[in-house]
Amino acid sequence: MQGYVVEGKESNNDYSYEWLKGNPELVAIEKGISILYFNQEMLKRDLEMEFRLQRRLTETQYHNENLHDFYPDIQKLNRYNNIIPFKHSIVKLKQEGDDEDNLKDTYINANFINLINGKEKMIIATQGPLNQTFSHFWRMIIQEDISMIVMLCNLRENQRTQCEQYWPKNVGESIQCGNVQVNLMNQDDLGNNIIKRVVKLIQEQEEKTVVQIQWCGWPDQGVPSPSDFDVMRELLNIIHEKLLSDQKVVFHCSAGVGRTGTLIALANLMILLKAYKQHIGEDNQKLEENPELYRVSIFGIVRRLREQRWGMVHTSEQYIYIYKFIGEAIKSMFNL
Repeated sequence: MQGYVVEGKESNNDYSYEWLKGNPELVAIEKGISILYFNQEMLKRDLEMEFRLQRRLTETQYHNENLHDFYPDIQKLNRYNNIIPFKHSIVKLKQEGDDEDNLKDTYINANFINLINGKEKMIIATQGPLNQTFSHFWRMIIQEDISMIVMLCNLRENQRTQCEQYWPKNVGESIQCGNVQVNLMNQDDLGNNIIKRVVKLIQEQEEKTVVQIQWCGWPDQGVPSPSDFDVMRELLNIIHEKLLSDQKVVFHCSAGVGRTGTLIALANLMILLKAYKQHIGEDNQKLEENPELYRVSIFGIVRRLREQRWGMVHTSEQYIYIYKFIGEAIKSMFNL
């Protein structure tokens, strides 16, 4: 099982690993748990305490100094003043106009995220687009050759705007976003609060088709209902089909850190579990013979995500949900 980062250092930038590796207690918390014993071990852990440690390790002065510099003229391109992308993993748009180093033209509140299997920049985590960032968003989709957008919010929740509608209202209609024409070709209700849209983008006579999957059933700051386990698994299967065929995916909710971070953590962990399942097949004897070979570290994956975009997995409830979902997935996949 070479090439999978269960625990350890994030490849591009990892402040918290430098503190963690010198602390045996933290090393023990990050060490992967054998899937054979995962559910028993989960019950012994203080997950609230683990999440507090995550915040102490990844919300430091060093992390704050690594945030994109504050420029008043681009502040209005951020949905929330306190959710700013890291410099080292920020997606930078190519210059469109003639102005040299036009910050408003090249800035987007989005970060590249690496996969657990070592493939870099396969995911982008971003905020829900604002009216003034529609053209930035669609330019990013074309520039980075994105094949799918995963949207994890409604346009409005609890009387608050979560995201602006950055696609046309009706099938057959189009909107112009800068030099990108956005055409809504198809829209299907897949059930379980999942909507699938097919969008055709036209930029300077070049065309690109992108799929958007919107899940409307995940509350802001919260977690999916336990009854939505199969819905989450269906969504992850759709995502994996793209990622495992080397097609890039953009994830967003409103801020692009809570629901977005939680789903990206689960996508990574399920890639790992599926690799284990492929290796083991139906022979659980392999698990028992070498339990240390088949391990997952939720602490490790969340810590590394928080090194790539600030505040990923934003609440302790979301952190605990990752544990619970993976626990159920292990039981289901390996008949444990």
